[in-house]
Amino acid sequence: MVRLWAAVLRRPYAKALAGANLLTRLSAGAVALALVLLVQQERGSFGAAGIVAGVFAIGTGAGAPLVGRLVDRFGQTPVLLGTAVVHGGALLAVAWRPAAPLAVLMVLAGVAGAARPPVAACMRGIWIALLGEGPQLRASYRLESALLEIGFIAGPVVAGAVVAAGRPALGLALTAGLAAVATAGFALLPPARAWRPPARATRGVLGPLRSPAILSLVGSRTALGVAIGALQVAAAAFATAGGRAGFAGVLLGGFAAGSLLGSLTPHVPPAAFGPLSAAMCVALAPLLLPAGPWWLAALFVLAGAPLAPLNAIAYELTDRAAPAGTGTEARMWTGTATAAGTALGSALAGAAVDGAAADGVAADGVAARAAVLVALGGAAAAAAVTLLSRRAIGSAAAAPLPTV
Repeated sequence: MVRLWAAVLRRPYAKALAGANLLTRLSAGAVALALVLLVQQERGSFGAAGIVAGVFAIGTGAGAPLVGRLVDRFGQTPVLLGTAVVHGGALLAVAWRPAAPLAVLMVLAGVAGAARPPVAACMRGIWIALLGEGPQLRASYRLESALLEIGFIAGPVVAGAVVAAGRPALGLALTAGLAAVATAGFALLPPARAWRPPARATRGVLGPLRSPAILSLVGSRTALGVAIGALQVAAAAFATAGGRAGFAGVLLGGFAAGSLLGSLTPHVPPAAFGPLSAAMCVALAPLLLPAGPWWLAALFVLAGAPLAPLNAIAYELTDRAAPAGTGTEARMWTGTATAAGTALGSALAGAAVDGAAADGVAADGVAARAAVLVALGGAAAAAAVTLLSRRAIGSAAAAPLPTV
């Protein structure tokens, strides 16, 4: 896989595109934490901070499909430049005036979320144009999944380091500036400027949602997001039960590291989407076993191993299933589904942990395993959706990639 990645990155402009994509992923991984830490410090309220971060997430979910549709209609460069200005400007306004009324901060956060630049979705469209069918394109899907995990690991670390230096406003400003500059750099590269959607596309009101396979992917990605969100809560609950709250970062880092390792495994065809969905359930199940902290970290690595191959196949199926001229919007729908599922999973797992803790079982980690059960339920639902829609998924797997 590494050799295939090297071959992909030798294509014209590929390194610059991938670098800009990585920087926007780092910004995306940092922005929610940066918002929470800034608002909490300014107002002394985690409640207010949570509201602002929640509105940002809602704005992202609501705006992403519309932004994707605009890309499919007008091309990548104008939409990317526009979102870079609006997204970065709204975040900078929060960093400049964090003491503004809460309603103002909520509006700014919602605008910033709705205008989040769709660089990752645009990157996949460019990979199709640059690479066409073949092993290199499949390797690019693994590369995208690896970049996602790097952003997930490093983004919060960068934001936390700046805040630890006593400059929360600077942390958010750097996050905003990084997103704007990296997006603009990506948008102005020749492959982005040259990219055009199919000229005779028939998008319709529903866009990609008229495809049964896309609907199935939205459902399965939502359920998988529930598993991921619940696992984040489980990590915090395990660490707290062991008296080492900071160990949650080690556990989540282990999960992301497992996914990175999974991205290096040999390619599996799209037809393996169902078995890999089931494998996610198998990989999560050992977290229910009693284990010491470092054994638990190893189990989190194991739990993450199927994620990157599963993500890569979902990316490929999305591109194959999307009706002509709706590819970017389809990618935004599946990405939004995962994010929404993650938020739902966190909420469900938090309630499950609180319920178990109320019964006096938090100290030995049993309460944390209640969150693992929620994660298992999400993974099982994702596998069930995939199984029930195997005909639509099979048709998508056999479909050709769109031409641009």
